[in-house]
Amino acid sequence: LRLHALEVLAGLLTAAGRYGDAAAAALAAVRADPLRESAHAALIKVHLAEHNQSEALREFKRYHDLLRAELDIEPTTQLRRLVQPPRGNTSPS
Repeated sequence: LRLHALEVLAGLLTAAGRYGDAAAAALAAVRADPLRESAHAALIKVHLAEHNQSEALREFKRYHDLLRAELDIEPTTQLRRLVQPPRGNTSPS
């Protein structure tokens, strides 16, 4: 319940433009359960809302590497889609 509340809080704070507080809430969820994908998704969404794609990709890679090392599995397609550029977008913005 606590982790879900932190993730929801991160989303609400992101929507309000309070990115630092949102990142802190999402990071608290990640630290409490490092293998919880929804916590990493919340943190990635904060980075993307700040237009900080490099940090979002870095967080995805950290989570990907952790999953491979601990469970020998990959992140879900849903999480992967968060950090992939839209199809057909081959030029930098």
